[in-house]
Amino acid sequence: MELALAEGTSISGIARQPWAPGRDSIRYHLDAGHLRGDLQQRAERALGLDYTTVVARVVEIAQRARTAALEAVEADDRAGVLRAGDAELRALGMLAASDETSEAEIQLRSAYRDVTAAVFRLARSDADTAERVAAELDNMHRPLLAEGVRDHATPKSRNEMES
Repeated sequence: MELALAEGTSISGIARQPWAPGRDSIRYHLDAGHLRGDLQQRAERALGLDYTTVVARVVEIAQRARTAALEAVEADDRAGVLRAGDAELRALGMLAASDETSEAEIQLRSAYRDVTAAVFRLARSDADTAERVAAELDNMHRPLLAEGVRDHATPKSRNEMES
């Protein structure tokens, strides 16, 4: 269950398995931080609970609220303008409290997170790709990142090792 969470399997998807506890139990397990440290961090990133994802989601909420407010103005829907304006204001207040200074930086961090997740998924499924990425990181003088990619690589079978 913990590995499935860390790999980004949805809580509902895990709960549907015959061996798994219910959704509430899984959510409690994750929210209470009961996973092993490295798995906890991976699960939070995969499920959108890390800081970067939360901030990016708040930016999206503010953008959608702004769009809804503009559409409500065009439709002469005063109540809609007020509701959307309130939602945008709350989202912007959360962003201001987070000390973020640039929407572009938030989006860039979110993109970096997504690229990193893609690299690790590929590394788990293809050891050759993992090694090529790790070698490139070594060439860029990033040995710790290269080691992380290699750690996620699917081990070769005995037949592959002997040949």
